[in-house]
Amino acid sequence: MSIGTGFVHSTGFAPELLYPGLAEIWGTKYNQHPKKYDKFFETKTSDRAFEKEQEMSGFSVAGLKDQGDSVPFARLTQGIQKEYVHVTYGLGAIVTREMMEDDQYGFINQIPRLLSEAMVRTEETVATAVLNNAFDTSIVGADGQALCSTAHPFTGSSGGTWANTPTVAVDLTQTSLEAAFIDILNLRDANNQRLSYEPKKLIVSRGDYFNAQKILKTQKKVGSADNDVNIISELGLDLVWTNYLTDQDAWFLKQGIPNGLTFYRRRAADMERDNDRVGTQNLAIVTSTRFSVGFTDPRDIYGSAGA
Repeated sequence: MSIGTGFVHSTGFAPELLYPGLAEIWGTKYNQHPKKYDKFFETKTSDRAFEKEQEMSGFSVAGLKDQGDSVPFARLTQGIQKEYVHVTYGLGAIVTREMMEDDQYGFINQIPRLLSEAMVRTEETVATAVLNNAFDTSIVGADGQALCSTAHPFTGSSGGTWANTPTVAVDLTQTSLEAAFIDILNLRDANNQRLSYEPKKLIVSRGDYFNAQKILKTQKKVGSADNDVNIISELGLDLVWTNYLTDQDAWFLKQGIPNGLTFYRRRAADMERDNDRVGTQNLAIVTSTRFSVGFTDPRDIYGSAGA
């Protein structure tokens, strides 16, 4: 591995590390959030430069067969195709031999851990961006629509459109969650035929965390003295909150439909070291990974950008 250009951590970058006497070194030992994106992404592995996922639609309903007539024959339909092209992400640090020799506190030895933490944050940021861009009409899926849209086309023979977001964006409430459930229970396939799915996970930001807890755990009507039963509390929705959602009042429901939010891992993150022994004698520590993220079937997600 050749050592590229970038900031070089020499003895001048942190001279306090060269002398005994520091009681503590702080700022790099914080608790890190556990990985969250794998709770709402389906993770797959890949052994090629890109992956394609092809939609095929089934049959609609049977037709009436009169006595003596032939049964009606139908055709299967090839629908839309989603392509995932893997991208490489990398980060590294360069340290002089002198800095390694003179570091009195072993701080330089923390670089691999710090690079690993940065890579986890990278995966979390890139993956959750799929939800952050869910309502951006310039970032579309295979059907030409944003992840959450009121105009997803039925790609079979029926024509028409379907929605996985309310017509008017709403905040997360018991009422809006009930309305979302009803919409999801009406999900259709490419031929506009009914499917059987219910929400399994509620995905929110930190800003909606306590609001979501109240809705999911309050047995009676939320925020009211009424004695109405809060059915939402009995449906067993799993709550997933993530600090990487940028819109604090956006919320999403995940149905667990196959080939929805997808994370293709081409190569897991690894760590390499290299010394430029006959030149600068600098040490380079590098981590990199290859993956791609996106969504294939938008039916997997129902979302609202909030009011």
